[in-house]
Amino acid sequence: MNFALNFALLRPSARIGLATVAAVLAFMAPAPAHAADWPSRPITLVVPFPAGGPTDAVARAVAQELGSSLGQPLVVDNRAGAGGTIGYGAVAQAAPDGYTLLVGTATTATASHLYKQLRFDPRKDLTTVAMLGTTPVFIWVADNFPVRTLPELLTLVRAKPGVYNYSSSAPATLAHLGSLVFFERAGAKLTHLSYKGSAQAMTDFLGGVYSIHFEVAQPVAPHLAAGKVRPLAVLAQQRSKLMPNVPSIAELGWPGIESVPFMVLMAPAGTPQPIVDRLNAEVRRALQSPTVRAKFERVYFEAADGGKPTELGPWLNAESARWGEVIRKHGLTVE
Repeated sequence: MNFALNFALLRPSARIGLATVAAVLAFMAPAPAHAADWPSRPITLVVPFPAGGPTDAVARAVAQELGSSLGQPLVVDNRAGAGGTIGYGAVAQAAPDGYTLLVGTATTATASHLYKQLRFDPRKDLTTVAMLGTTPVFIWVADNFPVRTLPELLTLVRAKPGVYNYSSSAPATLAHLGSLVFFERAGAKLTHLSYKGSAQAMTDFLGGVYSIHFEVAQPVAPHLAAGKVRPLAVLAQQRSKLMPNVPSIAELGWPGIESVPFMVLMAPAGTPQPIVDRLNAEVRRALQSPTVRAKFERVYFEAADGGKPTELGPWLNAESARWGEVIRKHGLTVE
């Protein structure tokens, strides 16, 4: 018998006793968080990468501004490791009460396709609160490489299929995935050299081990200023405000190819909607601050307008489906 049937068969006095117990338990249960009394204590902002990097810089810029507007500090907690999934997992398993937040990256769209042993799904166990900013991938070449434009590069590498090597920030990043899409569409065959991280890849790029590199602007820009590298195109539909003189891949004849890493503010799934809406509104205000925008630009990120939670969820699902197809097609996995 189910509980409802058993309850109906009880004597009246027993039913009264159970009803009393139920009322007491309901009274003792913790009340859900509401925007009216939130926040009443400091908020933890998890950054799934080490301190000092661009993700950390963006997080701290936003945290400082939000702390002022919310009246409670946002404490940045760097939980690096496993491609960011350690930090993601910590937030996915946290209480959905608005006191644990995450600065998510493109890992949000790719992790469930790449990690076979992942114990959570970023798209199901986290909710997207606000878009923070974007930074597109550029195609770079060493200064001594004998091409000045993207058409010249394609002419060169098509003439010798499989001869030329190139790399990206790290395997299965949007830089790597974008390169796979571009070279396939362009009908060019090159060998991708895999590195564990951007630092070693950049060292070998500058050292002449390979001469073609797919990467966002932040780690390469100092070498551009020194005249050691040059960008041929940006993997986006429009030119980037970060480097407006660099043509977009679309205007060069390759529409529909876009590889733009992003940062989003996220919370555990089930976080009350009033808190999500309040956070979104405060983030949107913060992103209009000239101080915040200047801090973003220092690490080569373009501040977004925040977006709307109702639009960001479907957008993220579409991004995940798009990159998931590329990952499956090329058999990419991360242990």
